[in-house]
Amino acid sequence: MVSIIIPIYNRETLIQETIQSIKAQTYTNWECIIVDDGSTDNTVNYTKELIEGDLRFQLYERPIEIIKGPSACRNYAFKKAKGDYIQFFDSDDIMHPEHLQLKKKRIKNNDAVVCKLRDFTGEFRGESFYEPSPNISKPDNNFEAFLIGAFPMMMVAPLWKKATLQKYMPIREDLHILEDHELYARVLSEEKNIAVINKDLIFYRIGEASSTNSFYTNVAYGLTSYIEAKKTVLKLSQKKTVKLAVLKMTLGFFRQALAERNFSAARICLYFIREQKLCYNFNLRLKCFRIRFFYILFRVVKKGDTKFKPLFKL
Repeated sequence: MVSIIIPIYNRETLIQETIQSIKAQTYTNWECIIVDDGSTDNTVNYTKELIEGDLRFQLYERPIEIIKGPSACRNYAFKKAKGDYIQFFDSDDIMHPEHLQLKKKRIKNNDAVVCKLRDFTGEFRGESFYEPSPNISKPDNNFEAFLIGAFPMMMVAPLWKKATLQKYMPIREDLHILEDHELYARVLSEEKNIAVINKDLIFYRIGEASSTNSFYTNVAYGLTSYIEAKKTVLKLSQKKTVKLAVLKMTLGFFRQALAERNFSAARICLYFIREQKLCYNFNLRLKCFRIRFFYILFRVVKKGDTKFKPLFKL
């Protein structure tokens, strides 16, 4: 059996499409555990109506003693899961009708199966099932490719064998963002067999309120979580390719902080770069010295306009 795990919060207007796509699965041996994170709209009552009569669905409200957040809800659901396989899912996304069938068929002796994801906005169009998108290239080294972003794997992408994932649970509940990245970095740090299905089987909605979107519009929101997640990555690997990828991403958020004139967040980024010794050669150290110089200058004159971004690139 597959256990589908969904945290939910204020999704009254979107949850119907998600639940309908789960009910439409050609593979029927599944349970779906939904955990509400304290919704303030009619999400809980409407969800009860949608799942009424289908005993494969279980709806829980997050116990008050458990910390708020999707990670806590996923951890709560994971403890209740009875399936042999785990499929994390989001409350505004859509499953292709053959999503579970194709993954279950492919997983066999693998630890997980990853499919392609496609984004969409607004109302979902069924014809998206038949529009091809670029294939995923299976890397030689899953771990390193994941860390540098060459093998992206969002929370919902894999179907996991529960026995494989159990060792690495729970998901960190102190992270606002990148909790999936932190979890999967730990999972992939030990050799795993990951199969790839080059077909769009999950359609994820963009443009809605989310923790990740909050971070990209207000860098201070998730900066501590970003740094904590990347500290895990750097504890697992000190390869130069990994350090360079983390350095470039950190400088991206540093530039965003400057554009927002959030000099405190920018300083945190620079401290993280220095603390983790991400400038691992003379050339990088020279470039980072230049970046720190212009940062001090901009802080003094209270500038941070995006037109100066080239000054803060490697």
